[in-house]
Amino acid sequence: MDEKPILPTTTPTTTNPPPIPSETTNRNNSRNGRDKHVLRRILVAVCLMVMVWTLCGLDMDMDLDDNDTLSEWSLLDLSTINTITIPPTANAEHEPVALEAHIMSKCPDARDCLRELVLPAMQRVYTKVNFTLSFIGTPTNSDDGVACKHGPEECLGNIIELCAQKLYPDPKIFLGFTMCLTRNYDEIPQRSLIEDCALEHAIDFDQLNQCATKDDGALGMRLLKDSVKRSADAGVTKSCTVRLDDEIFCIRDGGQWSDCPHGSSVNDLVLAVEKLYRREN
Repeated sequence: MDEKPILPTTTPTTTNPPPIPSETTNRNNSRNGRDKHVLRRILVAVCLMVMVWTLCGLDMDMDLDDNDTLSEWSLLDLSTINTITIPPTANAEHEPVALEAHIMSKCPDARDCLRELVLPAMQRVYTKVNFTLSFIGTPTNSDDGVACKHGPEECLGNIIELCAQKLYPDPKIFLGFTMCLTRNYDEIPQRSLIEDCALEHAIDFDQLNQCATKDDGALGMRLLKDSVKRSADAGVTKSCTVRLDDEIFCIRDGGQWSDCPHGSSVNDLVLAVEKLYRREN
């Protein structure tokens, strides 16, 4: 019987060792290693920058949400809201100039007067004047009340605007609110109009209503009587009469400007305010 070999008879193959790299190959490999190292450092730096930007973006978003700052709707609507721009703070060495507008709340001349003269001028001389909004009416001796030219609805409109002035003495608020109502003077004193204008100018409608109706309307009537008396004492009978430094500056009546010795334009009023403001005290 033939014996089977324990090991295979084929000659085992041998593997040649890898060739020793030459000096040129070593330099190329070294350069490639350095290039890869630099590339890794650049990638790490880019990743760190992206992480920082992402974290900063998250923090900014969180701050905006936490502080309830401008939302999308406010960014769209801000340009449509009538506001008064605040100029630089006035010099404390000068006394503000008295500026006053005497109006009736349901009067078209009051609308034109505020829109064309008073508000544009106030945007430029806001910190240099002491502004007052007064109302015109006729005291009634029989009931110790006030009669208004355009009826009881105008008296109520006057009271509402006086309450706004009392609760929010900053002209940016109460004058803007009054202008909002006066744009639709024929709708005064409809609740929907008052609510819309109060919302637009950040006025609390409930506080406004409470002021007008407190003590069965006694507070509102007292405000109106005092304002009407102020206009009567100044000799004012026409809506709208603008007075500067206790002198008549201009009158808007019957759709026309009259009794305007210094002119009826916004620039005329601004220049007159500036001149009085800079006078020697």
